Amino acid sequence: MPYAIVLTFDEESSLTITQVFKRFKDKKIGTMFFEEKIKPHITLTNFDNISPDIVKERLILFGIENKPIKIQISSIGYFPSEESVLFLNPKTSIELFNFQQKVFRLFKEFETETTPTTWIPHCTLGKYIQKKNLAKAIDIIKEEIVMTREKPFYITGEAISFVKFERDPPKIDWWLDYKLTE
Repeated sequence: MPYAIVLTFDEESSLTITQVFKRFKDKKIGTMFFEEKIKPHITLTNFDNISPDIVKERLILFGIENKPIKIQISSIGYFPSEESVLFLNPKTSIELFNFQQKVFRLFKEFETETTPTTWIPHCTLGKYIQKKNLAKAIDIIKEEIVMTREKPFYITGEAISFVKFERDPPKIDWWLDYKLTE
């Protein structure tokens, strides 16, 4: 069973991004993130096998020892793979990279699918976006999320979360949040 450790966002940012999810669903643009349990997030690492008890114990301490992280979204991105992933791309920052590295080191004894050199930070908005729907999807994102030089779009990572999920079909089994300390 796959697991993920993700960074979830402040309420205002989450509501804005969730509005994109809803509009994608209404317009039948993609097939991902329509389940209520899925929250906007940046995946920090994935595991096929890990001890949930160890993760829970360590994430409680991690939440106490780490502060929320402010992240600027710099652009809309697209992975033109079989999954056709459309996402928000965070502006590269040492702070975000160091945050992910702390999580990676915290669970270094477990085999992970994400290594420090393969991690591409992003907030997925939809998967399986058909080519004919790509322009429409980007228009929806631009309508819901304003990103300009004068008014950048920021998210604040407020919680580190532990998620158990199924890949096919995509389904969340459970989701546990651990707030970062102010």
